[in-house]
Amino acid sequence: MLLVITAGVTHVTSGSAAAQNSSSQNTQVRQKEAKAKFLASLPPGFQVPSASDEVATRLLEYYGAVFVARGGTAPPVLEFADEDAVTKWQASLKTDMVTIGQITVELQSAALGAFTLARVEAQAIKLEITPRGTYAAKRGYKDTEKLWKFSIGQGLAHWVTAHRLRGEEANRIKGLASAEQVPEVFHLEDHRLFFGGNFSRTILSSLAPPGASQHISMLAIDINEHESAAVRVILAKHGWFQTVLLDTPHFTYLGVSEQELPTLGLHKMKLSGREYWIPDLGISVDQLLDRRARGTPSAGRNN
Repeated sequence: MLLVITAGVTHVTSGSAAAQNSSSQNTQVRQKEAKAKFLASLPPGFQVPSASDEVATRLLEYYGAVFVARGGTAPPVLEFADEDAVTKWQASLKTDMVTIGQITVELQSAALGAFTLARVEAQAIKLEITPRGTYAAKRGYKDTEKLWKFSIGQGLAHWVTAHRLRGEEANRIKGLASAEQVPEVFHLEDHRLFFGGNFSRTILSSLAPPGASQHISMLAIDINEHESAAVRVILAKHGWFQTVLLDTPHFTYLGVSEQELPTLGLHKMKLSGREYWIPDLGISVDQLLDRRARGTPSAGRNN
């Protein structure tokens, strides 16, 4: 817009500022309403982390969609404490299994039913939907811990070799218990020493900390054919959506149509040609992928 400097400029500028303030207020109201929808959709008794617990807050932002899933049973907690807690909860679920190729897929019954229907529809047009490896679907706590320790070991070795991390500091972190490693890894990532995506992005886009994986819920699966847009459309038709930014093989069973997802407090983010449905908590893509965009460099857990 061209502004002519006259006595009326003050009036024009004031009007523009008022419009901006009104737009900002409307955005804040919309974000508050969306967050309220998400929180209201969580399982009864679910403990929402306080803002001071940055580790737990990150986990909810990244993996929170699974907690508002419909059709199956959503996890009752953000993180399971140990193998016993996971085993006990998984034993309470109604599940089914199928073998695809040489891989056994175990999911909650509703999720597997929808997955099977998606496979049938894909096969009718000469497409396949197959699990991506042994850990594609159900995982136990020990599985998540094994994968976490392997990835953290690789990341620490990489940054030592790159002369960005001292060997003694890497050894100290490697020797910590998994729960103690998480804030340490987040702290390193705040300084751009990433552990995910070939060490170019946050580990949360590739792997969850022990006890926090969506795969524990048996409402998630990694598939080989995720690059196919047609496959993604078929999976979405049957309630399977991508919910973890940049984890491209990963799909989550939410059990509703795409049109219903906003009513659960989820919103769509488009990134690198994909559509991800994540909790609508007023966080941008840049802020999710790089905490420095928030101006909050600390990632320590403050309980």
